[in-house]
Amino acid sequence: MTGPAGVFTTKSVQANILSQIGDGYEGHDLHWATVAFTVIDPGKDIDILVLVPDHLLLVGYPRNFNLKSGADGVGLGGDCEFLGFPYGGGWKSPWADPEHPGTKIWKWLPFVKHCTPSGLVQQEEKSIWILDGINNEGLSGGPVLYGTAENQEVFAVISGFHPEPFEVLPAPPSGQTQTSSIPDAPNLQGEESNVPKKEIVNANSGFILAFDIQPAIKAIQGNPIGPLRPEAISK
Repeated sequence: MTGPAGVFTTKSVQANILSQIGDGYEGHDLHWATVAFTVIDPGKDIDILVLVPDHLLLVGYPRNFNLKSGADGVGLGGDCEFLGFPYGGGWKSPWADPEHPGTKIWKWLPFVKHCTPSGLVQQEEKSIWILDGINNEGLSGGPVLYGTAENQEVFAVISGFHPEPFEVLPAPPSGQTQTSSIPDAPNLQGEESNVPKKEIVNANSGFILAFDIQPAIKAIQGNPIGPLRPEAISK
């Protein structure tokens, strides 16, 4: 599933999902499950892909869990957070087991990073949020949220950081010292410079590009093929 945004043609994929819930901190409950997903592309030239599982994956969640979506309350210069598992890592925390009162279950949780909405750019009917923050490898695709507790809402999806070109010097040959207190000797007439040429690398500028969540929400509402939560089935 690679290529320019908006050209996803794959209709189904398989992915390995790490067990979210276990009975300890040390990781002896670590195991992977292979899950089949149906692919929903939310629209042309939008860098969001929605994967629909064939069964409910989230277990042990609070029955009043109902994360809202929208950007009506997002203010420029305010506070927001984005979630993810940078470099493939997360952390575990004990939670009360709703099905067994008095007992604890261990859950994998994402890291939370702070950001600030800096701007909102419109490109061909797409809304792209510009966030002030540092995105690390593995955080792309994570949700961006604002608010707290029951007022918390997701309003965007991390795409990636905006690169900033940096001039760097290539590493010295093996065995050669990195720096010297003695300045370089001036070039003699007709002699070529021995100063290594600078190279350009794309560094993290501190600006994050995030796509507005609404196209994904519309795609999900237009394709109601996902599994229902138990309380929704009972109704």
